Amino acid sequence: MIRVFITDDHELVIDGIRSILEGVEGIEVVGAALGGKETLSRLKELDVDVLLLDINMPEMDGIEVARQLINEESPVKILVLSMHNNPQFTKQLIEIGVLGCLLKNSGKKEVIKAIEDVYEGTRTYGADVTNKLFDSIDRSKKAVEKVELTKREIEVLKHIVNEYTTGEIAKKLFISPHTVETHRKNLLSKLMVKNTAGLVRFAVMNDLHL
Repeated sequence: MIRVFITDDHELVIDGIRSILEGVEGIEVVGAALGGKETLSRLKELDVDVLLLDINMPEMDGIEVARQLINEESPVKILVLSMHNNPQFTKQLIEIGVLGCLLKNSGKKEVIKAIEDVYEGTRTYGADVTNKLFDSIDRSKKAVEKVELTKREIEVLKHIVNEYTTGEIAKKLFISPHTVETHRKNLLSKLMVKNTAGLVRFAVMNDLHL
């Protein structure tokens, strides 16, 4: 029996998922929560195999919930169910180690199959999710090739977009602050922008900000 826990900040969504899974042989919904903090607390009390997790929630989003569970080496497998097909979220989920992600408009059979696959330890990302991710990766690759950015310049750019200071970037990349500033100047020149706002705009438009 696969013991499933549902986390979503909308009770209607939880009720809808319950109704989909009701009566499905080999799957049992053992609990639900409306937020991330409540989920982490409840999972310590229950035996759960698969967590169906929303991303956009108040207080603590699904990505942070997933990160904490995986960092704690929790045995709970995670399947994200999201309303939005955002390749940046998908990249984060893959980097964290989340096994699965589906859109909320997925059909009953697809959801059940994904639960079973994730339970078995198989990575399962819906076709719509992976297609959007590959499109994003292709767009980023073409943008980088067009302006001939180096690997180090891309790293510096991502840290700039995430609001790290020159000193913080230097420490993270094990280079000097002077070298960081040199990369920043090269980025401004190559991208033909005047300031940090221009760098951020380029990164966001070309999916290079995470």
